[in-house]
Amino acid sequence: MDSTQSTRDKILSVAIEVFGTRGDVTTREITKKAGVNIAAINYHFGSKNNLQKEVEEYYSEILYNMQNDIINNSNYSPREKLVYWANNLMEYMLQYPALIAMITDLVTKDRGYNPGLLKKFFFNTELKNQIEDTIGKITGIVDRKVLNCKYTQLFSGILGPILFKTIYETYESERVFYDINKYEERMAYIEDLINSILKQ
Repeated sequence: MDSTQSTRDKILSVAIEVFGTRGDVTTREITKKAGVNIAAINYHFGSKNNLQKEVEEYYSEILYNMQNDIINNSNYSPREKLVYWANNLMEYMLQYPALIAMITDLVTKDRGYNPGLLKKFFFNTELKNQIEDTIGKITGIVDRKVLNCKYTQLFSGILGPILFKTIYETYESERVFYDINKYEERMAYIEDLINSILKQ
């Protein structure tokens, strides 16, 4: 690996670490942590905004691969796939809480930007159909409208607690929902959520 590639990798590695967990940070903070000069970001990425886009694409690829691996794992029963998929998504959002804010910031700055996370996950009809088919295998439901509704309920049920957590942490209010940071409480919630969705 030449020194040019090494510098680029250092910047990208630091950016991946800080953007996903802390959100927006200054160029100076990134370069200081990477041990490079400020001009290196413009040289290798053109701008801080372009660096953020590469970071977002990295996170979206990781999430897509993890979710795809779970849904296509033949060692899991259909119900296990739903449980592991839901928990994996919640864990990922908890591990990288600043991702949504970063994506919002990128789209606000560049209306033409189409985030990888939206393309590979939120708007991924293949993954959506696979989850709907998994629900159908368990319940015997074949009506696509009903399956679509159940998928929407499941997906909303996963994102809802993340939103609630952000709100009560932002406003330092007393927690009134499951503590999804705790594995046992998160899994209890997921089990309850899936049980309610699988009811006909």
